[in-house]
Amino acid sequence: MKRLEFWDTTLRDAHQSLWATRMTSAMMEPIVGTMGEVGYWNLCTAGSAVFDSCIYYLAENPWDRLDMIHAATPRQRKSVYFRSLNLLGWDLFADDVFPFAAALMNRHGLNVINTFDALNDTANMAPSIKATLDAGLHSVGSIVFTLSPVHDDTYFVRKAKELVALGVHGVQLKDSGALLNVDRVRVLVPKLRAAIGDQLMLHFHTHCTSGLGPLVTLEALPLGVDVVHSAISPLANGTSQPATELIAREARLMRFEVPLDDTKMKAQADHFRTQAIRHGKPLGQPMAYDPGLYRHQLPGGMISNLARQMHDLGQSDRMPALLEEIVRLREELGYPIMVSPMSQFVGVQALFNIMHGQRYRVVVTEIKRYCLGWYGKPAAPIDANVLDRVSDGEAPITVRPGSLLEPMMPGFRKLVGPGASDEDLFLAMHYKEKLLTDWRKMRQDKISYPTPRTPVATLLKELTARPDVAYLQVRKDDTRLTYVA
Repeated sequence: MKRLEFWDTTLRDAHQSLWATRMTSAMMEPIVGTMGEVGYWNLCTAGSAVFDSCIYYLAENPWDRLDMIHAATPRQRKSVYFRSLNLLGWDLFADDVFPFAAALMNRHGLNVINTFDALNDTANMAPSIKATLDAGLHSVGSIVFTLSPVHDDTYFVRKAKELVALGVHGVQLKDSGALLNVDRVRVLVPKLRAAIGDQLMLHFHTHCTSGLGPLVTLEALPLGVDVVHSAISPLANGTSQPATELIAREARLMRFEVPLDDTKMKAQADHFRTQAIRHGKPLGQPMAYDPGLYRHQLPGGMISNLARQMHDLGQSDRMPALLEEIVRLREELGYPIMVSPMSQFVGVQALFNIMHGQRYRVVVTEIKRYCLGWYGKPAAPIDANVLDRVSDGEAPITVRPGSLLEPMMPGFRKLVGPGASDEDLFLAMHYKEKLLTDWRKMRQDKISYPTPRTPVATLLKELTARPDVAYLQVRKDDTRLTYVA
């Protein structure tokens, strides 16, 4: 029996997909220790959205969260996503930043670093992978799947071999856009398996946005997959990953060895189902198949964000035109993959093109930098007319962007001062000082002035989360309230 390992996405990608990354540390803490005993090969714990959410919205210290998770799961592998030359942010970082970042993440309990690049430019990924290996950590290199005339099987096999040459321990097929179908899986996964050999681990990661996530995952398992990425059922489906319980059950029927403790996994599911009900968060539901997804290829969360922006502008009726503009832009720009940060850049440029009534009248700075080569090498040439319009006469660079950047660590250390911790230094690299000042004040206010809780509302939420309570009746004098759960 071949052993199938599981990479749990609940603490990162799953709630990023369904809850806009608003899961708090308090929602996690009671169950994290149990999650460390389920038998997962890895707990996906951190990435750019986790840090952003802690800083912008939750008034939490992300380092405290990582330490809490590690204290509860000291022997469990835990991972962080590095966004290639952007690390956890949007700016470009010089090569000397990556050893510092890898060591700092490991200090807070993360021993697996998954590196991906929005253009699948493995030269951009090399500094992160090298820093991971030099630190003695486990390196996974991701190949982001997309659809275009140039992204054929030969392209993906070439990228897999490039990652092998960089020394990664595993290669991930990362289908962030939920674009894989059964026919493509049957052909591509065996080719990737052959390309990386038998010694490296092959990871399979998809989303359920198209409605096909569970189907393509199950189809991929017997084709050479070693590690499947999935989420506990309350946070699965929708725009998230397939449910772990479903994949584990079907894998056992396929005669795989599945090293998961079903009892502890049920406790994890019960806990997060209760948290969803208690805090008014959505439970993941299966998605209907949408052929439009395969044209614009936008991640699910970004579609809703663009729709909200169009609504706020009083232009909801132009949403179909916006999606078609995105399709046109991708073709002109050499088919960038619709994953962060490129999906945001293309989406904003399309919005400007639609709203200003003239295409490229306003050019997003990041689109200009992309066209000039500062995000890596596009998969196909950029349309000559577009390049001429957005470049302002500048010539594109032809080398790896990071090689043109001076070392940054001395400047960052000078910026924060000699007394700053490495953690404060890392945050200063990614966030403006005013934002960090506001965040610190927000945290202090949160500690000093906790949000008042309404006893009746709290009671109702707690009872709703208990399946054994069918109804509640409250009486006071001649008033009677009956609540049916």
